[in-house]
Order: sequence, then C-alpha cells, then structure tokens
Amino acid sequence: MRLKRPLGKLANSGIFVSRDCQYHIFFRPMGGMNHISHSILTCYALGASPQQLQDRYHDEGVSQKPMPPLDVELLEKLDDPEIFSQNMYVKAQYQTFLRYFERKITASGWKAVVHEFLFSRSRIATRMLCSMFDGLFHPLIHLGLAIEFDLPGLAAEALAQAATNDDSDIEKLFAMCETEALAHDDRPSMSILQLVDEVRASEEIRTAPRWSDLGLKLRNGLVARGGEAFAQLAGRFRIAADEDELARRTAEMMSTCAHLCGAAQFPGKKTKIDFFWMHEVTASLFMSLLAKQRDWISLEDRVLLMERKVRTDLAWYACCGSPPLDENFLPNYSSPESDGWSWDDLYQAVLKEHDDGHAAKFIRACKYAEETCAEFENGEWGDYLPVKGDMWLKLARMCHDTTKNTEIDFKWIRFTGFPEGWQRPDLLN
Repeated sequence: MRLKRPLGKLANSGIFVSRDCQYHIFFRPMGGMNHISHSILTCYALGASPQQLQDRYHDEGVSQKPMPPLDVELLEKLDDPEIFSQNMYVKAQYQTFLRYFERKITASGWKAVVHEFLFSRSRIATRMLCSMFDGLFHPLIHLGLAIEFDLPGLAAEALAQAATNDDSDIEKLFAMCETEALAHDDRPSMSILQLVDEVRASEEIRTAPRWSDLGLKLRNGLVARGGEAFAQLAGRFRIAADEDELARRTAEMMSTCAHLCGAAQFPGKKTKIDFFWMHEVTASLFMSLLAKQRDWISLEDRVLLMERKVRTDLAWYACCGSPPLDENFLPNYSSPESDGWSWDDLYQAVLKEHDDGHAAKFIRACKYAEETCAEFENGEWGDYLPVKGDMWLKLARMCHDTTKNTEIDFKWIRFTGFPEGWQRPDLLN
C-alpha cells in the first residue's frame, strides 16, 4: 500500500498493549465495541502526527467503560472446555477471558493460541471462529490489526472479545449454509453479485428482517424467519481449495462489498453509506491479510474464513432490507469539494476529522482494495468486480464527503433498505 507508513510492525512482539488496560472492550450492554485501538493504528498507518493521534484518542476516550471485575476462580477453570463454553457470550467476563488468553499467549505465542482457539476444530474453536464474525466483524478486525502490527495484546483482546460477544445465532446460520453447500456440492458456485440479486428476489428472505427487530435483525429476523431460505442461496457460494482462486474470490468480495456501499441510495435524500456495509469494506482488508497467512493457517481454513465472510456480507445485505442497487451511482459520483482530490488529500483530511475511526478505516480499506483488485480487473474475472479503477477513489471521497463535520452518530445511515432509516431530518436534500 502506498501509505505514509507501510503495513508492518508497530512494536516488538513482546509487547502486550492490554496488560495495563483499564477499559472494557465494549461501550454498551449491546454492541458498542471499543475500537479506539482501530482508530489509532489506522491513523498511524495513514501518517498521523503525535498530536493527531492524541486527538483521535480523545474522540472516543470519554465513552470508555471501566474494565469489568476479574473472576479469579473462573480464570483458573477456563482450561475446562465445558466451563469455557458455559461462560461464553457474557460481557461481564471479558477481563477474565482476556487474562486467560494473555497467559496462554505468554506461554505459547500468539499464533499458536489463535490457531488452537480458532482452527483446531475443537468444539470451543468451532464456536469461537463463528463468533469472530459477530459484532460486525470487530474481533476479526482486531485480530487483523494484531497480525499487521505484530501486537500479541491485540490478539488476546480479539479472542476475549469473540468469547464474550453478543450471540446473534451466526453459528446456526453458518451451519445451515455449510450443510446446504455439502448437500449440493455438484452445483456450480455462483458469483457474489448473482447471490445479491437472488437474495433480493426472494420474498421470504427479503421480508424476514423487520424494522421492529431493531438491532436484532440478524438473529430475530433473518435467522429466525428466513434462515433456511437464506442458507439455500448462501450455500451456493463456494471457493475451491486453490490459492489462485482464493485470491480471485477475495478481490471479488472486496469489490462487491464496496459496490453495496456506493450503490444503495434513497431518492430525494442525501448520499450516505450504510453503517453495517461500511464494516464489510473495513473488514475486507483484514480478510485479505488473513488469506495470505500461508505459513500458519491452512488453505482449507483460509477458504472457510472467506466463505463465511461472504455469507456474512450477504446476511447483512438481507438484514438491511435488500435494497435495489444503482450500478451507475458510484461511477458518476461527483462533489465540488473533493473532485480532483488524490489519496494523499483524503488521508490528510480524514486525520483531522472528529471521528471514531470508521471513516479512516474505510478509506484505507478502499486504497488497499484498489491495489489488491487491480490485477483481476482486465482479465476474465473483470466482470465479477463491480468496483474497479477510479471508482475506489470515488468511493473513498464519498465516504469523506458524507461524514465530514458531522456528529459520529449521524455520519452513516443504518439499515439502508428500510424507508424508516432515512426519516432523519439531517438527510433531507
């Protein structure tokens, strides 16, 4: 990536950034991830000055909650798989799980511990790997930053977050999708764009999430009311156990997530990017990074990660109302303020913005995707990439234009396919 600071180490591998942490990984009882570390590391990579890093910390620093109490008795029992499993999805146990994973990493190294708790195929690893996709990909993003900057403390935090996340029944959804894939493994895999169209065309899937489900549209909406129908479609996405195909499908995933963000607009309203789909783009950078970890993650596991990423992306498309997509909106995007801006102009602008790091992460992910997808744009896979060429810069500019000088809660649109989501006074043209 042509950034101010390249992908690489921030500190030596012995540093535990969580060792003396006083704060919870969650801001609220439901959702509300503490992602200040995401913001700081992203801004660092984009070239932030020490003062800018301090300012970006203060953007969200006041929202942090105290670390929950350490359950010393439970900490000594977490090696028992039954006790570990019984205490998952309990946010009050975050510190206990964090100290447990720190101990394990100190003894064995972070790669060995991540492998044991995500890829060993044990019952705990099966549950933990599913939970990494919950919380809008935040545990995966956390792990990706740990890998990128070689920070074992962040790896411990990522695992502890996955262990204590809200449970949205994503494990159940993955199981249904993978059962469907195995039952019909003779069918050709479909492109992600084709599957997006099929999701929208299915009334059973499209109407499963309801506005009244509020923040539980995945568990109470899609999984509960449309899970089987969704699995029949999402199970059609499969990746062959081949490094070249994994690379191509990774580019396809990146481009399609970006397409959703740029193409779902509401007539008569201001341009906005969906909050949930924004996370799909942000997470795509780290999914690409994980796909390249050949030395310690098997090809089979990296393929499974990517298949689950795409199925989660499709699930969030459905949860956001499966809106129609305007393929011409992003190619024709123009804004008097940012027309002609370069990537460096965007970096400099976003580093000065009061934000929680989402805009900076999104812009950085767009630049990474532009470079990752470039090799596939002109060949036979070009038709699988709806976002290509200068559309990446246009999408990044759109992100800045629609979030600048805006309070954090109003920078994005939530559940873009529901008319109710667009009824905010600030969205009137």
